[in-house]
Amino acid sequence: MERLIVLGTGCASALRYYNTCFMLQGPQGGLLVDGGGGNGILVQLKKAGIALPDIKDIFVTHEHIDHTLGVIWLIRMNASLFLRDQRTDILRIHCHARLAEKLRSICQFTLSEKQFSQVGTSIRFVPAGDGEQRSVAGHTITFFNTHSRKAEQFGFHMESPEGQRIVCTGDEPCQPACGHYLEGADWLFHEAFCLDADSATFKPHIISHGTVREAALLAGKHHVRNLVIWHTEDRTPPETRKERYTEEAKLAFRGNVFVPDDLDVIPLTK
Repeated sequence: MERLIVLGTGCASALRYYNTCFMLQGPQGGLLVDGGGGNGILVQLKKAGIALPDIKDIFVTHEHIDHTLGVIWLIRMNASLFLRDQRTDILRIHCHARLAEKLRSICQFTLSEKQFSQVGTSIRFVPAGDGEQRSVAGHTITFFNTHSRKAEQFGFHMESPEGQRIVCTGDEPCQPACGHYLEGADWLFHEAFCLDADSATFKPHIISHGTVREAALLAGKHHVRNLVIWHTEDRTPPETRKERYTEEAKLAFRGNVFVPDDLDVIPLTK
């Protein structure tokens, strides 16, 4: 992938940021990861200059509404494109099998009959198993169960033909059982709900989240080159979040640290 387009960086209850979701864009198409919690995804895509047909594949990490409801809107809008013959290529939605069933049911109950007619034909759910590999946008993706303590959740390990490796662990701290996917990765996308210094205030572990320092220590342990931190609380003022989060991460990690704002674009150099 050539670049990371960050559409949202906030946690589920964030008001200053859109919910965490992003686009990986390369010469063979784009992969959207999660969709945030509503039709705000359409606004973010427009601001980022991403047209709906640019999205060839969608990966949904888990069922929580701050990750899935935007996907329903994307299915609705793409269904309309297909019905008007304004899109002809297949849109694939990758997620674990139980989530595919739930998303399909939501579509069936909320979309019009005509719109839903595109689900299973032009818009296809492609259930992924733990450890399963497939080709997406010219890259080899391995999906893996993150062993979430809440809803079942999957992450992915992506490798380009040139050998660049990108890992996304969803919105919970990476569990030891998944550590081998991180080892030596060029890029790690990891949640960090708050600063370690603010743990007493936000109590991230109670809600199955982690801190900036913990994400940085994990990246260092597995010899990651570049760490991207998001899915954060939003009480830290936007004008200081990047500086404060980067400073704490740098104390525990020698690689490059990125604390993006919504709509930031990061070149994915190896």
